[in-house]
Amino acid sequence: MHEMDNKTAEKLIRDLREKSKSEVRYDKLSLEIYSTDASDYRMVPAAVVIPKSVEDISAALTISDGHNTGLIPRGGGSSLSGQTVGKGLIADHSKYLNRILELNSEEKWVWAEAGVTLDSLNAFLAPYELMVGPDPSSSAVATLGGMVGNNSTGAHSIKYGMIADHLIALEVILADGSRIFLEEKSPEEIAELALQNAAEGRLYREIPQILGKYRWDIDTQYPATWRNVAGYGLDRLLGDYLKDGSLNLSQLVAGSEGTLAYVTKVKLALVPRPRVTRLMILHFEGLPQALEQVPALLRHQVAAVELMTYPLLKLADDHPFFSPRLRKFVHGLPGAILIVEFAAQTEDAVSARARALENEIIAEGYNNHITHCIDNQSINRVWEIRKSVLGLLMSRPTGPRRTSIIDDPTVPVEEMKDFTREVIEAGKKFGLSINFDAHASAGCLHMSPVIDLKTHEGVKLLEQFSRKIVDIAVSHHGTSTGEHGDGIARSYFIERVYGRTLNQAFKEVKTAFDPQGCLNPDKKVNPIKPWDTDWFRYYPGYFRPYAPQNTFFNYEPYDGFTGLVEMCNGTGTCRSRVSGTMCPSYRVTGEELHTTRGRANALRAAINGEFGPNGITDPKLHEALDLCVECKACRNECPTRVDMAKLKYEFLAQYHAKHGVPLRSRLFANLERTDRLGRLAPGLTNRIFNNRAFRRLLDRTLGVDERRELPGLSETTFQKWFHSRNPDGRQDKKTVILWDDCHLSQHQPELGMAAVAVLEAAGFRVHLIRQKRCCGRPMISKGLLSQARANARRNVALLAPWADKGVPIVGVEPSCIACFQDEYPDLLSSAEADKMAENSFFIETFLTGLAREEKLHLEFNTSAIPRKIFVHTHCYQKAFGTAEEVLAMLRLMPGVSVEEISSGCCGMAGAFGYEKEHYEFSMAMGEQALFPAVRSAPDDTVIAAAGTSCRQQIKDGTQRKARHPILILADALKK
Repeated sequence: MHEMDNKTAEKLIRDLREKSKSEVRYDKLSLEIYSTDASDYRMVPAAVVIPKSVEDISAALTISDGHNTGLIPRGGGSSLSGQTVGKGLIADHSKYLNRILELNSEEKWVWAEAGVTLDSLNAFLAPYELMVGPDPSSSAVATLGGMVGNNSTGAHSIKYGMIADHLIALEVILADGSRIFLEEKSPEEIAELALQNAAEGRLYREIPQILGKYRWDIDTQYPATWRNVAGYGLDRLLGDYLKDGSLNLSQLVAGSEGTLAYVTKVKLALVPRPRVTRLMILHFEGLPQALEQVPALLRHQVAAVELMTYPLLKLADDHPFFSPRLRKFVHGLPGAILIVEFAAQTEDAVSARARALENEIIAEGYNNHITHCIDNQSINRVWEIRKSVLGLLMSRPTGPRRTSIIDDPTVPVEEMKDFTREVIEAGKKFGLSINFDAHASAGCLHMSPVIDLKTHEGVKLLEQFSRKIVDIAVSHHGTSTGEHGDGIARSYFIERVYGRTLNQAFKEVKTAFDPQGCLNPDKKVNPIKPWDTDWFRYYPGYFRPYAPQNTFFNYEPYDGFTGLVEMCNGTGTCRSRVSGTMCPSYRVTGEELHTTRGRANALRAAINGEFGPNGITDPKLHEALDLCVECKACRNECPTRVDMAKLKYEFLAQYHAKHGVPLRSRLFANLERTDRLGRLAPGLTNRIFNNRAFRRLLDRTLGVDERRELPGLSETTFQKWFHSRNPDGRQDKKTVILWDDCHLSQHQPELGMAAVAVLEAAGFRVHLIRQKRCCGRPMISKGLLSQARANARRNVALLAPWADKGVPIVGVEPSCIACFQDEYPDLLSSAEADKMAENSFFIETFLTGLAREEKLHLEFNTSAIPRKIFVHTHCYQKAFGTAEEVLAMLRLMPGVSVEEISSGCCGMAGAFGYEKEHYEFSMAMGEQALFPAVRSAPDDTVIAAAGTSCRQQIKDGTQRKARHPILILADALKK
């Protein structure tokens, strides 16, 4: 494959547009966001195609072959080895080719398109009590095509093997554009196919010849571990071919990483979903003690044995989202833990296996902690942390980062202890600290050493240490990769693992499938060196000339603004459509651009000068960040904690400084002032707001969508009500500050009244702060950070003295309290702001905290308690880990049924849903989960939502009224 000049590239683009219906991208922004995956590599492609059909893929292959450029298949882009990075055409089949085509639940198989993600498929299969066996940790984003390409496996490989063990058939496109089916062929069928002159015929002539020619080497020279994805799987073909002359070439395509054929459809055998699972968490002093226990564990019909060591446990413990979950099953921070899973169809079978194992290891001298996880919530908690290991490892906020180029050598289980000892010793000689996590049941050991690839010394170290690790693995009868594949990172070592003869066999396999070498070049065969800096994302001399030097927020913990941008390692958790809540805009569009990863890639390209001298003030970035709704889900759910909301705030501030602040943004940012002005004549203001002509005028002039209802002013303000009442003045009551936010003050004073009622019933004297300002959330969301900082400074000056005295600051609007906790410390960088943040509470957290300490004694009127409540939690409640506290607060009422709606962002997102260009998109976000759940709720079910925007969105999207949880709680109190 060669580099294309501009004229050739233009011809390529023209051909793609004329001969297919694919979406074709060749703008600088698209090329940049597809230039990386989850690996350490980067290469700007010639173009990106988003095929809408199998015919589009066929056309793309034919065109790429005609232009002598490579075609790189890409699904979720979660490759750690660089499989989906390349100079040619990137073909992203995840957006359109993601249908589940046919399920036969009796015969237990499914046909699905290559772009279906594993979690989506398993969610579809769950009602049938079926699932796909292999379960890679990237299941939320891994597509079936990618799983076949990588021959994926996972934590349960000891029970379910690899994807090739479940492959029945594939539909693929060959390099010449022809579509064929790969399934088991009898000797007679093979002989008939071999007579054809087409590309398919060539396969059935040449692959049997290769099997015969290299039979002895295939039999004897493959690594002794079955968990192996290096090279091509000729060993999987040879047994059946020698037995009865049959061939199923889908077994060879599995693990070929898109270098042999483009997978378009997959037929998979399914396995019964275990009805009962159970985990035992075994604690060990260190790595050797844990590994030497594994062979004994495997005698007990375990479904998985996973290793985590102290450094990983410490990272999880330091993470605000994962720490409380980790502490549920880990005692202290041991040197290592083994997560042992049992799975069966009955409780008795699972219990018997677990009991037998526990009795045996105790009899043999085990005397450390054992944690049993029996219920689904505790089991899911463990696997959530286990699957987040990679992101946690990559979440170094400062200094050199870990590399995944040396990642997953795999050895027979009985060799793990000696292998790890030798690797650790080698690491010491190179000045590297080596830590492991492992699929211990299969001998697959992950390591990600800290090597600074931005220095020539680091690159040299990478080369030397990579060679050493592969040598050690081979000496222990192992392989260079047992899970993450060859790609750019390890294709170079295939000859070292297999020897020259088998490496030659692999070249002949490649030629049989792809004579011109256009399918995913530079992988498996004729590889580049994995330390070739031309392919690195970060490299010696890496420079960020357009990184903002004077920022509004404090980025010191990340070594600056760029450090937070570069926290993104590309694993793509933000592409999930099933679990978690990020990234809501991606779930609507299916566009890589609208993931946290896509936006981080765009920001990195801008600060590196890829878009020119405008840096982060380039309009291209506005396009990339426009649909980010600042939900902060990534702050919590992204294992590396890439806070895209914070980055967007900063971007907008820097962008406005150059291009000016739009009038609409100024108006939305200063709603407090608008409310105060409207308060001069509230009746007239409300009539104007409700006037269709006025709303149409706003729609045409400012782009405030006329379909949205403008919030009306209340008859009186909350403050007026509060200061006119006669509260209980007993001096023995503790004081609490109620943050009377702008909406509560001017639009819904009943929220404040309810909060006062509950707090006073809880035994507190409620105090309001006079002369405060808006918390600044509307200003922050629109990038008016100088103004927000001024408000923050004023509010901190008023509230910090109370915080110093230990007086809690409580609010009912999640956006405001999140502002205190998250933005104020970074805007002001002061001890006072930090203290205020520590002493600010979402009201649900404050009340449930009292309840847990048995300091809350509310009395309820049982006749006023709703029977059932459906709760939509605010994005910030999800992001700050208080969503469960909302449910717990409502469950303070006896006998109530409280259920959380499984929804992400409602779609309103403050002013976002009011903006004309975002209205349809906003409603589409609501339709993802929230609106259908609310519409299907029985009429007597109360809908609860704490966010002002959320309640308005629910009303607009479903015509049902949602109530703030504090109102529901207050109404149920004994008067």
